[in-house]
Amino acid sequence: MTIYQDDTVTVSEDGLTLHNYRWKGDRRVIPAGSIDAVERFGMGPWSGRYRLVGIGFGRPRSWFAFGKSRTNRTTAVSVDTGAIIKPTFVPDDVAAVEEALRRITP
Repeated sequence: MTIYQDDTVTVSEDGLTLHNYRWKGDRRVIPAGSIDAVERFGMGPWSGRYRLVGIGFGRPRSWFAFGKSRTNRTTAVSVDTGAIIKPTFVPDDVAAVEEALRRITP
């Protein structure tokens, strides 16, 4: 069952799916059991706001999923899965994504 969905991300009871993870068309599925922590942070010029995809200059451990509307937004969400690189995305509604992720993570 889908708890939250927009063009960037889908949160379901099974986990998190990032749409267009590297480039348009590919996905990254993160099972709910592998999510250790979720972090919300403000984006600036050096911390991912103008990065279309890839590593952010000011956040070298964050991989930003592809997103064309990122330049119009100021807040991103980073998911810690225990790996060195953290999947990071900019959802339409940050608060709703955080609430949905709290519901599925232990």
